[in-house]
Formats: sequence, structure tokens, C-alpha cells
Amino acid sequence: MSDADDPTPDDGPTPATGRRVVGGRNLPMAIAVGLVLAVVFVGSLLWHPIAFAAVVAALTCIAYVESGRVLATVGLQLEVAVAILATLVMLFGAYEAGHAGQAVGVAVLVIGGILSQLSDNQRTDVVRTLGITMLFGLWVGFLASFAVLLVNRPSGGVLAVFAVIFAAILTDVGGYAFGVAFGRHKVAPSVSPNKSWEGLIGGLVLAVVVLALLLPRFGDTFTWTTAAALALACGVTSFIGDLTESMFKRDLGVKDLGDVLPGHGGVLDRVDGILLALPVGYFVVELLV
Repeated sequence: MSDADDPTPDDGPTPATGRRVVGGRNLPMAIAVGLVLAVVFVGSLLWHPIAFAAVVAALTCIAYVESGRVLATVGLQLEVAVAILATLVMLFGAYEAGHAGQAVGVAVLVIGGILSQLSDNQRTDVVRTLGITMLFGLWVGFLASFAVLLVNRPSGGVLAVFAVIFAAILTDVGGYAFGVAFGRHKVAPSVSPNKSWEGLIGGLVLAVVVLALLLPRFGDTFTWTTAAALALACGVTSFIGDLTESMFKRDLGVKDLGDVLPGHGGVLDRVDGILLALPVGYFVVELLV
């Protein structure tokens, strides 16, 4: 998600190309890539839950590979193969067996991580590598598996997934717009200096109003009150997720956790807020809908 609520000093056309650049990114390229991703994502979501799970699996695998590469540049190791295997079990296990499938995937993550370290008697960074692998496996794979649980609901699953993701996007976009216009008080200046309380509140209001007006029009799954509650819960947690990745990147001293998406950075740089919103959205839907 966006790492700032206001434009960075280098906003504007680049001298060499004349193309609009925001925050050091090529804006036309970012828009084009975003549209392609949206088409693939929406198409899989509307087609079949297993197709959606496959798209999520592909994105998480890419996220692990590029994050592992970035971590290696600062002397850290992520057991990519273990994380990918565990995540595939979590995702397709969630599709087939719900929470039990998720639990099996977590067990694969823990046991696989331990076995990967036992296989090399010369390792001296076991605890650190295991910690990184567990963190990324749970942060990416486990949280993403809640999207599969949501879409696999007996009724309203597709709409619920759209709602969670849309709430996160609206909070991010609204946070940027309101932050530019009114941002004065910083939320966490040591982590993400450009994020303001005014931007956060504006983004949350936008998400709540839009979803409360929009979701009830698509059947009787959501009332305006349940839609507003979902938007608020997912908006807050998506903002926390955005801050969380900013904290990680600042600690590592890197700008992005990948570069596979031109104009966007890495996969995790785009879905950091959505990941944390997914389990919260799932439980809100389970409790209120």
C-alpha cells in the first residue's frame, strides 16, 4: 500500500522521459500494472474459488522469492522453500478443510523450518533464520489463507472478499488525499513520517461511507451497519498492516521488499495492509453477517 500521505519532494515529470513520477515511481506504469492485476484478481474471484486460491498462491510464492532476495542483501535468510510449501498447504488446506487445513499448514511451517536447520550442522544463525521464516510464513501465508476461507463461504463469500480489499484500498487512497489536504499530526513519525491522523481519519470515513452505501445494493448479505463495521475494522487493521511493513523496511534499511511489479515495488509492498485486514474481515463477517 502507499507509504506516504503526501507527495515526496521528487514528484513531477522526470527530465529524461517527461513521465509523471510520484514518490519515485513511474505513475503510468504503476496504473497499467495495477489494472492488469485487478483484471486477473477479479477474474479469478468471479470464476471459481480454486482459481482464486491459485492466484493468491502464485502471488505469495513470488513474495517469498523476492523477499528472500532482499533479506539476503542485508545478511538475513528466509527458508523460501519451506515458506512456499507451508503456504500452499495453508491455502489449499483452507479451501478443502477450513481452519483444520490452516492448522496443518502452520504445522508444516514449524516442522519444515526446524528440519531445514537440522539438515546443516554448521549453521550458526538457526534462531534468527527460524524466526524470519516463521514470521514471513505466518504474515504472508497464514493471513492470506483467510481470503480463501472468506471466498469459500456458503453465501456472500465473493462479495466479502471484495469488501475487505476495497475497504483497505479506500482507506489507503483516502489517507493519501486527506493527508495531502489536511495532514498535520503524524501517527508514527519514526516509522512512516508522512502518515497523519488526519489522513487516517479521512480514509476511514471514506471507506465506511462508500461501503455502507454500496454493499447493501448487492443483495441482503450486508446491511449498512454491518458494511460500516466491516469497513471500519478492515480500514484500521489495513493501516496497521501498512505501518508494520514500513517498520520492517526501515529496520532493514530497504525501500521495497521486491521489484517484480513495475511502478509498485514488490508484491508485499502492495498487499501489506490487505493481509492484516483479511483475518479481521473474516471474523467480522462470521460474527455479524
